[in-house]
Amino acid sequence: MNGMIDANIRKKPQVKNSHKIALGVGDFGYSLISSTVATYIMTFGTMAVGVSGTLMGVAVAIGTIFDAASDPIVGYLSDNSRNRFFGKRHGFMLFGLLLLVLTSVFIWAVPPDFSPIGQFIWFAVGLTLIRTWNTLYYTPVGAFSVEMSDDYNERTTIQAVRSIFYIIGMILPIVLMGIFQNKYTVYDEAGKVLVKGQFSVQGYIDFSYVAASIAIICTVYMFVMTFSNVPRIRAKQLKDEQQAQTRKKLKDVLIDFFNVLKNKDMRYIIFGYSTAMVAATLIITLGFHVFTFTFVTTTTQMYTLMGGLLFMTIAGQPVWMILSKKTDKKKTMLIGLFLSFIGAFALLIMFFFRKPINDFMAQKFINMAVLLPPLMIAGMGTGVLYSMPLALIGDVIAKQSKEIKGEKTGTYAGMMTLAYKTSQALTQLVAGTALDVMGFKEGSPVQTEQVASSIGLFLFIGIILAISGGIFIYSRLKVSKEEVTKILEEQNNA
Repeated sequence: MNGMIDANIRKKPQVKNSHKIALGVGDFGYSLISSTVATYIMTFGTMAVGVSGTLMGVAVAIGTIFDAASDPIVGYLSDNSRNRFFGKRHGFMLFGLLLLVLTSVFIWAVPPDFSPIGQFIWFAVGLTLIRTWNTLYYTPVGAFSVEMSDDYNERTTIQAVRSIFYIIGMILPIVLMGIFQNKYTVYDEAGKVLVKGQFSVQGYIDFSYVAASIAIICTVYMFVMTFSNVPRIRAKQLKDEQQAQTRKKLKDVLIDFFNVLKNKDMRYIIFGYSTAMVAATLIITLGFHVFTFTFVTTTTQMYTLMGGLLFMTIAGQPVWMILSKKTDKKKTMLIGLFLSFIGAFALLIMFFFRKPINDFMAQKFINMAVLLPPLMIAGMGTGVLYSMPLALIGDVIAKQSKEIKGEKTGTYAGMMTLAYKTSQALTQLVAGTALDVMGFKEGSPVQTEQVASSIGLFLFIGIILAISGGIFIYSRLKVSKEEVTKILEEQNNA
C-alpha cells in the first residue's frame, strides 16, 4: 500500500518552481515590514519613546484583536471575489501589501512632543491600520498557497519555500537594525558606551525607509510572477460554486464561522498552533529586553544571537519538508516542538547561571557564542510552526471534501489566523503589563537586578509552558498521510 502511495505522490509537480519562489518573495516583503513592527514596536515604545509597558501592551493588543476580528470577513470576501482581472486572491494580496508598506513608514515617526496618551493613540491607530493590511494580504495568500496544488507533498514544499523567505524577512531587520542603531550610540571620551543605539528613535525611522523600498519591489515581483495562476483558480472556483449551487451571505458566514471548530482535527491544529506560537510572541515582545538587561550583551552581540536563532529557523525548513515526506506532518510537528522544548529548557538553566555568563561575554565579542547552541536548537524546532500547520489545514479540507460545499480554504485559513492573533494579542498585553508590574523603567538604559531577573524568568518559563501545551495538543491530532493522499488522488482523477 505504501509503495502505491509513494508512486502516486512522485508525480510531476503542478506548480513551477519560479511561482513558488515568487510567492516566497512576496512573503519576504510582507515579513520584512510586519516582522520589523512586531519585533521592535514594544522595544521602540518602552525604551526609545518612553511609553509605559501597559500602554504599549494595550496598543499592540488593540491592533492585533482588530486584525483577528477582520480575518473571517477577509476570508469570506476573498473566497467569493469574482474580479475578472485579479481573480479572488490577487487583488487583496497586491493592495494589502502596498497599504502595509505605506503605513509602516508613518508609525515610527511618532511626534516627540505628544503627551504619553497622544503617543499611545498614535501607536494604537497605526498598529490597527497595519494589522488590517496584514489581514488583507496574509489570509488570501495563505488560501492561495494551498489552492496552487492538489498534491500532498507539493503543498508541503510550497509552505516550506514560503517559510524560508518569510523567516529571512524576519532575520533581515535583526541583522541590519544594529547597523542603523549603532550610528546613534553615544560614547564618552574614553570610548565607553553611555547610551545604546536602541534607545534612539532615529535608527528605527531610517530602517523603515529601507524596508519599505525593498518590500515594494518584492510586492510587484510576486504579483507579476504568480498572476498566471489566476485563470486556473477562477475556473476551479466556478466549478465549486456550480456544485454547491448556492452562495452564503456574509451574515451567514459570520454566524457559522466558528462551526469550523466542530471538526476535531481543525481544533487541534488551530489551538495547537496558537498555543505553541505564544513562545514566538514572547521572544519577539521581550527578547530584546532580556538580551539588553538580563543577559547583558552589546548591541552587536544581541543581534548576532537573535540572528542565530532565526537562521536555524530557516535551516530547519528542508529538514521538516523531508521528514514530513518520509513520515507525516503530525510526527514532524511533534519532533520540531520537542526540539524547541530542549532548547528552551537549556536557556532556562543558563538563566540561573547568568552572572558568570555575563562576565564571560563582557570579555570578548565572540564569547556571546556560549548562548548560541540552545538558541539555535530552539530556533530550528520552532521553524516547524511556520510551514506544517497551514499544510495540515489543506489535509483537513481534503478529508472533509465530501461534506464541504463551496470554497472554504480562505475561511479555514482565516479561522487559524483568528485564533493565533487572539492569543498573540493576549500574550502581548500580559507581557506589556508584566513589565510595569516588575518595575521596568520605560526609556531608561539602566534597570535593577530584580527587574532584569524577573523579565528573564518570565520569558523562559512562558516559552516552556507554551511549547509544552503545543506538544500536548498536537499529540491528539489524527490526520493520516495515507488517507489524505488517497482522497487527493481520487479528486484529481474525478
